[in-house]
Amino acid sequence: MPTAAPELLPIFRSETQAQLLAEVFFGRPASGSELARRLGLSQPTVARELARLAEAGIVTMEEVGRAKVVRPADAPYTEALRQLVAYAAGAPHIVRDEYLDVADIDEVFIHGSWAARFHGEPGPPPNDLDLVVVSSTHTRFTLAEHRAAIEAATGLTVDQMVLPPDHDQLATLRDGSVPVMTRGDDS
Repeated sequence: MPTAAPELLPIFRSETQAQLLAEVFFGRPASGSELARRLGLSQPTVARELARLAEAGIVTMEEVGRAKVVRPADAPYTEALRQLVAYAAGAPHIVRDEYLDVADIDEVFIHGSWAARFHGEPGPPPNDLDLVVVSSTHTRFTLAEHRAAIEAATGLTVDQMVLPPDHDQLATLRDGSVPVMTRGDDS
């Protein structure tokens, strides 16, 4: 089923294309069938989109055993495209990778205007990334280096809140958010 262009950056042909590019640029290397599983899409849909992207020279497919692993192509525009994908759909991957190995973090999610556009709500482009980190031990100061790394990778200002797991506003903040990781999430 065709999907509309993403509200975050409608230059991409469809939300499916933006999400697939985010997986290719920022996820772990994978085959088309693995990408379909991660995105919850049918294999034929992903195969068609990958064929379009390969034909355009945006991705390459390398034979690894019996599978074809998809990777970003080495092209003059790859870095510029990576930055656009980071803005349009890559933030959850970038944030997750940044916090995955940090101990004592229970949960991370994106809320606010970026999350609203990600979920398809029309509106002006977000100029920041509102991030909530749930931790009993960290503060915004102990995680400042991670915030700076996310800003560098996405090109967005990051407004990072660090809240304890029992904070009374967490349920409200989670409403309409983009979950990034919860402890024990190894996908």
